[in-house]
Amino acid sequence: MSAPATSIDTFLDQPRRASTEPELDLAMLRAYSTERSVDYGCSLEDVLKLRRRVEQGANWVTVAHLLGLDNLHRADKARDAGRARSAAAFYLSASGCFRLAQAALENRPAQRLEVYRKNVSAFSAAMHQLGHRDARVAVTYRGARHGAWLFRPSANGAAPPPCVLVWGGADGWCEAFFGSVQRFIERGLAVCLLELPGQGLARLESGAFLDASFTGMVSTALDTLTALGVCSDNFGVAGHSFGGSLAMRACAADLRIKACCTNGGSVDMQQGFTKFPRVLRRVGHMVADGCSDAQVLAAMAQFDLLTSAAAMPAPVLCLHGGQDVLVSNAEAQSLLTLRGANPSTLVYWPEGVHCLNNHSVERDCVMADWFAAQLLDLH
Repeated sequence: MSAPATSIDTFLDQPRRASTEPELDLAMLRAYSTERSVDYGCSLEDVLKLRRRVEQGANWVTVAHLLGLDNLHRADKARDAGRARSAAAFYLSASGCFRLAQAALENRPAQRLEVYRKNVSAFSAAMHQLGHRDARVAVTYRGARHGAWLFRPSANGAAPPPCVLVWGGADGWCEAFFGSVQRFIERGLAVCLLELPGQGLARLESGAFLDASFTGMVSTALDTLTALGVCSDNFGVAGHSFGGSLAMRACAADLRIKACCTNGGSVDMQQGFTKFPRVLRRVGHMVADGCSDAQVLAAMAQFDLLTSAAAMPAPVLCLHGGQDVLVSNAEAQSLLTLRGANPSTLVYWPEGVHCLNNHSVERDCVMADWFAAQLLDLH
């Protein structure tokens, strides 16, 4: 007797319709490499399924969304059977698929919001299954709710732990960086995944846009985290891509931030933005609805990153890949020159791409070890 079929890959049952957005689909294949997609929390098997179908002519959003729904089905079955760890794994996979789907919906905000909410809901369900029931935090600034997730190391009667805030740039937001959380907490650091203005539900749902005063929101986040029991004046910030540039400005604005890491950031991001119009447009959506390229560049000039990077007393860790097409080797080196005698470290991977998605394990270990050394006095 043959075994009963148990496949729940329902995306395979969908008619193979040709995509009506082939240019967008190809752009997503280029922008979201296998390494980057996995680094943002999508399981390898789902990434391979997605890329295979899109290369055959299917629509990126449709396939990624269906893969997310399949994972939700697996997760719900595992949850109902009492298999919490399996349920968490599938909820995280679903969240990763929805993140890849929403990334292609930049010009369809209503649909993007719907899919992004599914990402957050699946991620929240995963946290519940993993026992992180109190991880979700809300930071309210100027009437807008900014999402955050706080993870703490085991207490063991110790003093309140230092906390590292982690955020992304124009694309990768908040939940996308969960893969690095364990690296921090196993070294005795709390870690907060944070939405900045212009990112995630803060923008899509609450209408919070990015300007040079975003540092006030970061300071509000520090106040919120202090009230939740982390160390009141011993924070680190780690920003990915454009978020690395924003991390330097935030660090210069609040002296409670004692260490800053930029992964793929620059003090002159306008260079990269002008080379890649798609990136410039995405940053424009962070700044305001209907923002022109000239208005985006003018807004970026208000951040005065050169002054921030030069003036901040906190040590800086710059992570950079030699194959980064957005930030050149010279730009990374210029940060160290700009810093002068202020403590700065450059860690360089010759084959690393932008944000080091192809060196994610080593990148996260280097980052967590460095923050532990700065914030826990482990020199």
